Amino acid sequence: MTTYAEIQAKIRELTQQAEDVLKAEKAGAIAEIRELMAANGITVEDLQGSATRARRSTGTVAAKYRDPQSGKTWTGRGRTPTWLTAAEAAGQGRDQFLI
Repeated sequence: MTTYAEIQAKIRELTQQAEDVLKAEKAGAIAEIRELMAANGITVEDLQGSATRARRSTGTVAAKYRDPQSGKTWTGRGRTPTWLTAAEAAGQGRDQFLI
C-alpha cells in the first residue's frame, strides 16, 4: 500500500518533470520561431506593427443622459449608472433623462 508521503513525493517529482519538459518545449518553439523569422525577414517590429494596426481607435462618445440633480452624465454604453437605475425603479422613464 502506498502512503500519503510517498504520493506527495511522487507529485513533487512529476511536477518537476513537467516543468523540465515545458521548458524544453518552449525553447524548441522559440528556436523554430526565430528560424522562421530569419528565413522570412520578419522582425519583432513587424510583429508589433501588425498588432497595433489591428486595434481600432475608439474615440470619445458624447453623453446621452444627464441626472438633473447631480449633473452626472452617461453615454448609454456600458453598465447603467446607479442614479439612472434608481430613477427607473422609481417609475421614471429613461427618456426623461435624455440630453
